[in-house]
This record gives sequence, structure tokens and C-alpha cells, in this order.
Amino acid sequence: MKSRVITLATLALIAAAVPVIADDAAPQVTKETAQQTAAPSVKEEDFAKTLLGSWRLDMSQGQAKGHSITTYLADGKATSTGHFEAGDKEMNVVAKATWTLEKDQLVVVVTESSMPEVMPPGTKITQTIVSLNDKEFSYIQEGKQMTEKRVKEEAPKAEPKAQPKAESKGSSKPKPAK
Repeated sequence: MKSRVITLATLALIAAAVPVIADDAAPQVTKETAQQTAAPSVKEEDFAKTLLGSWRLDMSQGQAKGHSITTYLADGKATSTGHFEAGDKEMNVVAKATWTLEKDQLVVVVTESSMPEVMPPGTKITQTIVSLNDKEFSYIQEGKQMTEKRVKEEAPKAEPKAQPKAESKGSSKPKPAK
């Protein structure tokens, strides 16, 4: 069970361990076959703009389940957090990375990891983009297709309006000294 938790924890690190949650007997997916069922996508030149923001990947295998949320920033950096459960064990994982786009491929390189024994800094992950729009991000990694959903960032809550001060009947101005 421990190895299953560690394996799933790897998924949180930029959703890198796709083969863990995929059925080994499942057919390999090519970009061409994946695009046949993909939602309409933005143009390749708009990938970077559309990718910015946060994406959630839900995953499960047997009794193990979890999710990761990856946020892509305009400066080419990314952060990923994951929460995983397997039986009575829970694990939280955090990673930082850099990202670049090379035509239709998203290339992510891990720079920091809360579990370097599973996903050491320097790990390179390549995902071939199948479709990318404002709601879904589908890609192929190591022959398996994955789909992440956009996470809406909450707008900051407005500051409470200041309540008007209650006026007292007496003057609060100091009286001049005599």
C-alpha cells in the first residue's frame, strides 16, 4: 500500500506519472486518434495564453485516489499541489517547475519537490497537447491521454465597507484651556 501512495504522490508533481493510473492493457493513444474526439481547441499560437491559470487532474486506481492542481504563470513558472489517499494513509505533495511550449508540446522541468526521492529536481515531463480551451486541457503523455479541468480562481472578496461612526451627543473636540 505504501508504494501505491508514493506512486500516486508522483502524479501531483505536474501530473507526471500517467502510467500509474492507466490500465496497462489499454491501447496506446496517438495525437491523431485523440483529436478525433477532442473538444474544439485554440490555435497553437494561443496555447501559452490559454494555458495560464490553474488546472485540476483527478485520478484513481483501485482504493487509491487523489487530485493535483497545477498553476501555470506567465513568467514560465508553475506550481503543483496534490492530495492523495490510499486506505487510511493521506499524502500532500508540493512541487515547483518551469514550463515552455515547443509547438504542440508542453515541456515541464521540476525545480523543487517536497518529495525529491520520487520526483527529483531536473525531471523533465513532455506532454503533447491534444486540445486546449478555456475549460479543458487534454494531452498525451507516455502514450496515455489525460484531461485536466480549469479551476476557477476565486476573486478576492471585497473589503467590508466601513460602517459610519455613530455620532455622540457630546462633542468630541477638546475644550480649550482657560
